[in-house]
Amino acid sequence: MHSVAAEQVRFDKVDIPLAHPANGSLLVLPKKQQLLVSGFNQFERWLSQVSLADFSVTPIDIPNNAQFFSSAILANISAEQLVFLTTDGVSLRAENGAIKPLVTSSSLYRVLDPSRLREHNFVIHLGSELSDFLIPDFNHLQLYRQQPDGQFVHYALKTPALLESWNKGLNYQARPYYLLDTNMDGLLDIVVVQQGQFYAFLQQSDGAFLTDAQALAWPVSLSTEQQSDQRNDAGSTYAGKHIDSLNKITDIDGDGVLDIVVNREQFIDALERKNSFRVHFGEKTATGLRFSAQPDTTINTDSSPLEVRIGDINGDGKQDFYITSTHFGVGTIIRVLLRGSANLDVDFYLLDEQRRYKTKADFRQRATIDVSIGNFRFDMPLLQLTDLHNDGKSSLLIGDGLTKLKFYLPDNKRLFQRSSVELSVDLPRDAKQVKVVDVNNDNKQDIILPFSGQDNEQQGNRLILLLNCTSDKS
Repeated sequence: MHSVAAEQVRFDKVDIPLAHPANGSLLVLPKKQQLLVSGFNQFERWLSQVSLADFSVTPIDIPNNAQFFSSAILANISAEQLVFLTTDGVSLRAENGAIKPLVTSSSLYRVLDPSRLREHNFVIHLGSELSDFLIPDFNHLQLYRQQPDGQFVHYALKTPALLESWNKGLNYQARPYYLLDTNMDGLLDIVVVQQGQFYAFLQQSDGAFLTDAQALAWPVSLSTEQQSDQRNDAGSTYAGKHIDSLNKITDIDGDGVLDIVVNREQFIDALERKNSFRVHFGEKTATGLRFSAQPDTTINTDSSPLEVRIGDINGDGKQDFYITSTHFGVGTIIRVLLRGSANLDVDFYLLDEQRRYKTKADFRQRATIDVSIGNFRFDMPLLQLTDLHNDGKSSLLIGDGLTKLKFYLPDNKRLFQRSSVELSVDLPRDAKQVKVVDVNNDNKQDIILPFSGQDNEQQGNRLILLLNCTSDKS
């Protein structure tokens, strides 16, 4: 370990060699002071456990039937535990390495992928101190509620998976779900969207769940699954069409009440489209949450976003938007062919005191996507937000090539400072794998840089941890 620092930024750098590429998932177990790292190639998969006390690496045997992994809080065990979603259900990896089945369940993932292992969000928390499991199936969400004695009670929540049919192939995807208190009884319910309508599986006072969903009288307009299936092979024309889909349910304005964010995708033609984000503020009533039919504030973009993040950027307790986009037009195609790159815009929209987003972005940062036509590879630049000083205000983190990290610190007048603080450090080619998270449980955001076979031979198969040592602002 050694320090890397520049002006107001300081990190302890730890270089951790691995026996495999770090191209899968990263999962921090804070109570156990461990970091789980998965990796794969076309023939094999691996899982390693990194001790955050001495940075030693221990290989983990993966069960032959494991599809995904996660962590869970289990009865009578103090720290979070490694659990696997398998083709048969959910299994625990005990401290001695033994694999113990916890629940037997069918799922959407019945055919094993023997070459990959990734983290998956099949572990949920519905109000108790213990973890529960929610497993998507073809016609149900299989809910397993953990009891104080460690046993699980099963509820088969009736809702079908999402289906896409292309040519002669069928593609099944898990229907997204959301955890929130819909009827203001102090209990978390499970909400899904089906055919443009909100439905809730209601939690009862004893922790049980109704297995039939109740339609919610929320007048927020969403497209049905048929309306969302815009394809010219069905005789559909793109011009003038739009798709309204649920983006997120979160407390946007910081008033303690959840709000709804709808993504409207407006088609110009088959290639060009524009997106807007329509926010419906929630209101508590005697019978539950209520929303207006029309959005209370809207963000309009002139392109199709590559990534949308929602979070408090400037530390004012309200949720802001961070939208990464590029224009997919003829000019972009010509630039890619001639220069091997495309321009990328990163727009920041801040919620003001009147609970409105401005017509234009409050701040725009330009970046570049490197494109390799021969390898059919798009190298997205490293773009992240990190709270360096533990004051709720984010700094903008941008990778410059593969050897330099730029930090644009917070600025009260223009969100981020014009000039950057630079650190020299190796960066992975696959920037989307970089993770900003509190690694060592000191309430400071750290940076994990995973390297894999996409990087050169000297850099591959390792992790770099940048442990935040920057001083808190008084």
